[in-house]
Amino acid sequence: MSDKKIFKFKGGIATKNSDVKLNLDVEETIESRGYKKAVKSFQNKHPKLTQAIVEWVKNGVDVYKIQKLPMGRKKKLEG
Repeated sequence: MSDKKIFKFKGGIATKNSDVKLNLDVEETIESRGYKKAVKSFQNKHPKLTQAIVEWVKNGVDVYKIQKLPMGRKKKLEG
């Protein structure tokens, strides 16, 4: 049995200079060992999104979270 979890990313919010656009076309499933690795993989594929809805199963319970993007060190992301 694999120790990977399935993370589902649904929708997202793209903001640019006070224009807020809800993008519901984005639906992606990522299989990863951890939450952070899954989010980083998703944000590399969708760089314009500023928020995403993440869903996964933990101990038999569905968990939802709105994740702000990009996730990570600001200094490392800009340089």
